[in-house]
Amino acid sequence: MSAFSENRNKQSKLLEKQKSFQSRTAQYLRLGYDRFAASDFVIATRGDLSSPALDIGTGKGLTAMALAKKGLDVISVDIETDEQAFALFLAREAGLEHRIKFIGQNAAELPYPDNYFRCVVLSNILHHLENAAPVLEEAARVLAPRGIMIIADFSAEGFEIVARLHREDGHLHSVSGETLKTAERFLNTKGFKTTNCLSGHMQEIIVLTQNDGIE
Repeated sequence: MSAFSENRNKQSKLLEKQKSFQSRTAQYLRLGYDRFAASDFVIATRGDLSSPALDIGTGKGLTAMALAKKGLDVISVDIETDEQAFALFLAREAGLEHRIKFIGQNAAELPYPDNYFRCVVLSNILHHLENAAPVLEEAARVLAPRGIMIIADFSAEGFEIVARLHREDGHLHSVSGETLKTAERFLNTKGFKTTNCLSGHMQEIIVLTQNDGIE
């Protein structure tokens, strides 16, 4: 296959993914869940975020784009590089690709030094992790003193909507035992304190900072 044909094939696949994404987004909207508004809401929980920002679990890149829209420089990590290719496509469509680097990487083994990031966000990823401790350990390690960690996951209503659409597709939306509470307890042992808890847009959110970063 020539380079031209290969690029055309890749573009065709991305456009098909875009149609599927738009269709799913419309389904969510009909059920009262706005993917984009939810991502923006999660990031808006703190107005003092600064770069560099780490987004753990790229997915479709919505959290990374929400951070980028705030003017932050973002590194987004995920082991699903195919999904990241589509996330980059969406970021380009939104004119935000210059602020985001998508890195294929296991979040339990981050290739960044201690205290590298000013903020870390984990959105709708906890329920995918059978054991969140290694990921949270790394998130804590790379977060700078006085840095901010935001962790979000679906509310009960949000989980039901996601499960419903998966059932309609003939699939099961698996959910682990990892929750905001288990993440909070683990991070408390690492010197973090919860500074805010809130809910909205079918998201439950906690905001944490290191104890010695609280004024």
